[in-house]
Amino acid sequence: MEPVSFTAGLIGLIIFIVTVVSIVKNPNHGGLGKFVWILVAFFLSILGSILWLIFGRGRVNR
Repeated sequence: MEPVSFTAGLIGLIIFIVTVVSIVKNPNHGGLGKFVWILVAFFLSILGSILWLIFGRGRVNR
């Protein structure tokens, strides 16, 4: 295995874990909203994490 691809994969995994922890700890979304954001972060990888940082962390009007 190439060292560069291993490092990139490890960094991607760490970013995904940090994103999931941030989603779970966020009080602004219900269970379904958190589940959807975790799916977005999983399937879109780094882009999903960036989308969470830009759009997901803000307040939700209820």
